[in-house]
Amino acid sequence: MRIKDLVDRSGVSRTTIHFYIRCGLLHPPHKTGRTMGYYDESHLNRLRQITKIKKGSRLPIAFIKGQLALPENSVSIANSESNDKGSAITTKQKKKKRQEIIKSAIRVFSRRGYHHTKIEDITAPLGISTGTFYLYFANKRDLFMAVLDEVFNKIVNEATEAIKEEADFLDRMKIRGRVFYKEYTKCSEIINQLRAELSSDENWPERKIRKIYEGLASPVIKDIENEVEKGTIHRIDSDLLAYALTGLIEIMALRVSFDKKYNVNKIIEFIIDLALRPLLVESN
Repeated sequence: MRIKDLVDRSGVSRTTIHFYIRCGLLHPPHKTGRTMGYYDESHLNRLRQITKIKKGSRLPIAFIKGQLALPENSVSIANSESNDKGSAITTKQKKKKRQEIIKSAIRVFSRRGYHHTKIEDITAPLGISTGTFYLYFANKRDLFMAVLDEVFNKIVNEATEAIKEEADFLDRMKIRGRVFYKEYTKCSEIINQLRAELSSDENWPERKIRKIYEGLASPVIKDIENEVEKGTIHRIDSDLLAYALTGLIEIMALRVSFDKKYNVNKIIEFIIDLALRPLLVESN
């Protein structure tokens, strides 16, 4: 709908709508030109929520944003988006759509970078509107955070599944290393973009990096501590060793990209020989 239609249906003035967009209370319309934008039901629903929260009172923008973030005030996807038959989409369909957006974002962020990516770059290949996007994610940063979670959760989950039947410590670590290397090389550009955000004045990049690497290191720390308790390896600072192994694989992945002299198997064996085999108790 045009902004005139949105004004008529919502009862909110054009000036107020533009103000809400500038403040981040309302997501931007789908632009078809410099001065032409189209709105949809998600914009109408959000305006109704804001009106309900305000109840005619003058409230701080920060307070309204906080209220909109509460579960009971979140935009109802089931009411705003329908499937081809016109019925409300199911929870399974919502999860599937969310994953499709994340997968599209991984491809676009890897190619264009975080700052040069527009919401339309992600939604266009999926054939969905920007309004639909805002039913699943608050903004581009929210999506970027979800992409990072998706990438690193996959590394941890794949490694956990792959080592399930393996009892030998060194073999378990080799498997972890291969899984991490494989997935890391797919998303290294996205990781570099997150690191680049550390130079900004915001706190979220530092918090996110810490959370990611703690998630990666945690199962490795547990593995090391178990082997120390069993007497398989000498006592060592498991936290530092887990992070050292992660860093070694990251820098070795960079080295492998230079030429064809080395491959993943060679670098994993090198890391094992360098950092883990010397820790084995003699009888092992």
